[in-house]
Amino acid sequence: MPPSGEAMKRRSVLDLLLGVGVLGFLGSVLYPVLRYLKPLGAQTQNGPIKLAGEELAKLDKEHSVIVRAGATRIVVFEDSAQRLRALSARCTHEGCTVQYVPGDSVIWCACHNGRFDLDGRVVSGPPPRPLDKFSCTREADGAVVIQLGRGPEAA
Repeated sequence: MPPSGEAMKRRSVLDLLLGVGVLGFLGSVLYPVLRYLKPLGAQTQNGPIKLAGEELAKLDKEHSVIVRAGATRIVVFEDSAQRLRALSARCTHEGCTVQYVPGDSVIWCACHNGRFDLDGRVVSGPPPRPLDKFSCTREADGAVVIQLGRGPEAA
């Protein structure tokens, strides 16, 4: 016996809802996978970066701050001689974020206990090479400017 007209309409609505549900599920699974596999575009920033007000306040209070310039993280700190310095905040071992430890006068990577001196040279631990250096200056109005690219003192 062939299905009646009313049963056909109900069946087609249920098929439509089921199809939309399956497509939604597949989209929710495939989108994050494809997003992960897609390479990141170039996230570089040209020119110098200037620390914002809250970053300056943190630098004055804690003597260090980590800033972002595109995909690059930079640790800016004031050493015991009150000189501003800027180094890459990405450890050369496995890419963990390093931090300035003013009491020990070192840059420390918590992941594998890597230590760098204030010029970015490896002191101990597994990092294979020094941190990149950036030129960092304080302007007359108190603003802090970091020149992207290696600083002249990094040669």
